[in-house]
Amino acid sequence: MQAILQSVFDIKVTKVVRLTGYDNINYCAYGKKQKWIFKTYTDLDQATVLEAESQALAFLAQEKSCTVNCPRPIQSTSGSYVVKQTIAGKPHLIRLLTFIDGQFLGDQPASQALYRSFGNRLANLSQALYKWSHPTIRLRQWEWHLSTYFLLKPKIELIENTRIQSVVRYFIQQYEATVAPVLPNLRTTTLYNDANEWNVLTDTNEVVGFIDFGDLAYGPLVNDVAIAMVYAAYDKEDLLAWACTVLSGFHQIQPLQEVEVKVLYHTMALRLCMSLCNSAVAKRQQPENQYAAISEQYAQNMLETWLAIGPIGAENAFRKAVGLRAISIPETTTVLNGRQQVISGALSVSYQQPIVMKQAAFQYMYAADGTSFLDAYNNIPHVGHHHPVVVEAAQKQLTKLNTNTRYLYPELQDYAETLLAHFPKPLDKVFFVNSGSEASDLAIRIAKNFTNRKGVVVMEHGYHGHTQVGIEISDYKFNHPKGIGQQPHIIKLPLPNSEQPTAESVQRAAKIIDSSDVQAAAFVSETILGCAGQVPLPEGYLKQLYPILRQKQTLCIADEVQTGFGRLGSCFWAFEKQEVVPDIVIIGKPMGNGHPMGAVVTTSAIADHFAQGVEFFSSFGGNPVSCAIGSAVLKVLKDEKLQENALYVGAYYKAQLKALQQLYPAIDEVRGEGLFLGVALVDAQKKPYTNLAKQIKNELRNQNILISTDGPFDSVLKSKPPLCFNKQNVDQVIDQLHKVFKKYPI
Repeated sequence: MQAILQSVFDIKVTKVVRLTGYDNINYCAYGKKQKWIFKTYTDLDQATVLEAESQALAFLAQEKSCTVNCPRPIQSTSGSYVVKQTIAGKPHLIRLLTFIDGQFLGDQPASQALYRSFGNRLANLSQALYKWSHPTIRLRQWEWHLSTYFLLKPKIELIENTRIQSVVRYFIQQYEATVAPVLPNLRTTTLYNDANEWNVLTDTNEVVGFIDFGDLAYGPLVNDVAIAMVYAAYDKEDLLAWACTVLSGFHQIQPLQEVEVKVLYHTMALRLCMSLCNSAVAKRQQPENQYAAISEQYAQNMLETWLAIGPIGAENAFRKAVGLRAISIPETTTVLNGRQQVISGALSVSYQQPIVMKQAAFQYMYAADGTSFLDAYNNIPHVGHHHPVVVEAAQKQLTKLNTNTRYLYPELQDYAETLLAHFPKPLDKVFFVNSGSEASDLAIRIAKNFTNRKGVVVMEHGYHGHTQVGIEISDYKFNHPKGIGQQPHIIKLPLPNSEQPTAESVQRAAKIIDSSDVQAAAFVSETILGCAGQVPLPEGYLKQLYPILRQKQTLCIADEVQTGFGRLGSCFWAFEKQEVVPDIVIIGKPMGNGHPMGAVVTTSAIADHFAQGVEFFSSFGGNPVSCAIGSAVLKVLKDEKLQENALYVGAYYKAQLKALQQLYPAIDEVRGEGLFLGVALVDAQKKPYTNLAKQIKNELRNQNILISTDGPFDSVLKSKPPLCFNKQNVDQVIDQLHKVFKKYPI
């Protein structure tokens, strides 16, 4: 190396030390009074890019407005900056740059002054580069250029963590939807494009220089500050505050336009996604290269935190940092009043302070005012709000075909086969409809057709939908003070007493059925009754009751609208816990992850008998888009092991709730399983504590956590979050519950 430096650059050095690098080998060359960076490359195709980079550095060295130190390129004896040279028998490209003194930003304790200086100095560099352009850099398209985000998609599957895969997909999808359309409106310039903590040099709490200009690109000016904000913040606890410090410093020197501020959140996220994708590739290609993956964990953590902060809250913080007003939003009362003008009061609104929701992602929901809520309540977005795999499946199918089942299309059969594979034999036929309520209605119709009877056996506090039939078979609805009352064809069984032997509860149920004059077509029940307050049927209850019903030619219907699709963790369908196989199964809510879907699953014998009657048809049930969405939900459940997550996180959640029970007498019982849990509250007289349940629900809402209440007295806290809920989310809920229970002891 010493000989090469002497012959090519006419520089005499005393020693050469190899440095850590990403994809090329660099050295520090020491002279008697000076140091240089000697860079070598095995990819000879980089010659034109390296020459352009050298010209950029030469420009900056002469540009008087540039007050930051940058490496200066050294010309070879032949007058060129980039030279082809044989090293160890192999052709290389070599360059020589001056050495810049300073301490890496990554080695310095963070301070407001230092990070504001970071923003100031980067803005100064940006202003200087705005004056320089080169055709090679303008045309450059490669893996570290945010404008080539489409190159990331094939790399996502190389990321080992499937949750992070989905988060990366989500943010790329969001970038395409929110940033790509406004790219023509953004100022463009030559970009430094790599302001990370190991490329920024400091001295005495101030940034003094930048090194490694190998990522020069041409694109939106805002990209440079977005990248800097990522690397300033991603290893910090209060990362939004540190990002805003850099932004404020940048804006002080290089004012940003409002449209540029609006795209910062998703541009920063895209840089994190790019880092994770390229790191995954590098780990495959160079498993021994630790440098490639050095920031991987920080990037993953920041993406998760970025989700928790949300786009609206982040934008408002950015707007404040640059002196813009927060996003303008209508008053909640105005929105509520407008709703009440056109929507019936029969549709209630959650919480004493209703929330105007704007967006959602995975286990978070974002209000219009920027507040981010942890969703520990909504079980319909089963695999997570706005899951990118589900969204993409819907988008793709919508561009091709959406029709009804009178036509033949493979999506119907494919989804049906995949769905039925999750059921035990002989459940092998499916009817697709639009909701769980519609599925309940159809299930009863099928049962009446098969048995030629009209009666239905139901459970106390059961709920099966809002249609007329759904209300008739839902004690939760018909037994309400404003309800229609129990109809003559309905037989109601009492909810089993958990302290009573199961056999006695079954015998009591059998006596009620035997004493009725009603000939029952079907018995319908949930395995864990949600509206009863997440009350599980005793172990073995259905296993003993089903044979009794079947002796009377009564069909057994399992309602899995809330508990199905792996929510309990220990099983895919809740009826499996009872070791039974129903004759008919009702499914709904989670099927479409928010897209309206429902289905009835039954046997060939029952389905064939039904086919002899009046034709069944659903205009939208089983349409190609719904089938594509349903298939995507099943894929995500499998790929991300969400049933296993429900088991693991659910067990932790329940254990933490039981620990609270030991501390607070108001907690009478912790019920449910997996991510389908209820906390029954009682007062000092052991009576249902409705007011406390309401108070806790609303206080948690004010702490940005969504739960709800249920049960006959609305005294049971219920939590049934998306299955991507994690232990940190549980800890957040438990911490707030601690605080509330301390305020309201009994």
